[in-house]
Amino acid sequence: MKTLILFLGLLFPLAAVAQYESSKQKTISEKQYDDLYRAGDTVNIDATVAGDVVIAGGILTVRDTVEQDLIMAGGEILVKGYVGDDIRTAGGTLTIDSEIGDDVIIAGGKVLLTENAVVHGNLINFSGDIVMNGAVKGSVRSYSGELEMNGTVGKGAQLYGEEITINGEIFGESKIAAEQIRIGNEAVFRDNVTYWSADSDVDFKNSLRGATASFSEELKGERDEFNGKGFGIAAIGFWIFYLLSALLVLLLLNWAFGDFFYSAVEYLENVPLKSFGYGLVYLFGVPVLILIAFIIVIGIPLGLFLAGFYLFSLLFGHLVTALLASHYLNKKSDGSWSFWTIVLLALGLAATLRLVTFIPFLGALLSMILIAIGYGSLAYTLLQKRALLKLGT
Repeated sequence: MKTLILFLGLLFPLAAVAQYESSKQKTISEKQYDDLYRAGDTVNIDATVAGDVVIAGGILTVRDTVEQDLIMAGGEILVKGYVGDDIRTAGGTLTIDSEIGDDVIIAGGKVLLTENAVVHGNLINFSGDIVMNGAVKGSVRSYSGELEMNGTVGKGAQLYGEEITINGEIFGESKIAAEQIRIGNEAVFRDNVTYWSADSDVDFKNSLRGATASFSEELKGERDEFNGKGFGIAAIGFWIFYLLSALLVLLLLNWAFGDFFYSAVEYLENVPLKSFGYGLVYLFGVPVLILIAFIIVIGIPLGLFLAGFYLFSLLFGHLVTALLASHYLNKKSDGSWSFWTIVLLALGLAATLRLVTFIPFLGALLSMILIAIGYGSLAYTLLQKRALLKLGT
């Protein structure tokens, strides 16, 4: 019982950090001279950030300059500030109303590039609907339900969807495959077009400028393959969202508890079986405490708290374990790795562990064992530090 209470005492700060970072509105109103990581119901970037920005939440708004990459996962996303490098984002709706220095990679529901949007690199889109009113200096590769293109594409375009409307200008070669293709009066193709649609006779009007348009049945196969992969594309969007969210949590954990994780590696290496035992005590002991709390009527509030806390620890267990494993590998390399190296390796390990859980039975069993060892090592470290403090007093 004492071990469980102490272990809960260790995990509570982890939960508190995550809750603090994810439950409140975050507004950045002063210039940031380094990378920025934030999460919340609402996140506003109202000042220049000299490095990368990684944000997650319900409503995300970027109104000022981001000098490096902008990485986002959210429900409603608006970018009105200049971004010096790439945008990588997953979410519900995304509006880009500014200049982007390099590539834009999107997975989401609805996407809008306004007339003010200028993408100096390439655009890769996986979305339900997309409207492109701005300019893409590079190439466009889009997989969507409906696509409306009123802007310009500086290089080639590969467009796949259900309904595609072109009323803008494309300078490179184009591949277009959709159930229905509409060519507007303002459309201009500066290079050859290969297309497929249910109606093979698409009216290109006066849009072909020194170019030809040819029907290709092969594009139907590519489109059908895309439709067959619709679930896969949705899964890719979810996976991107997961990776962005996991990255943010790992950044927070390593920033707040990196030294503690590094200390825990010593005990993990020396007493792995004992760490596993402590982890099992936590994984199977806390549910017993929760049950007892619910049986005792006056303990119901405590039981509800413990249940939420326990679910939180299970949800982030693979991230905690992956970060611990990353610190372990860092120690084996003489502790010379940078903060980012540790976090990115932990992200890769966490993704691998998450994939392993999809293996029937064995995956779940292996995941439970690793999480038990991870949490057990942290618990054992906490107990040892507590014992040393007692000796010191």
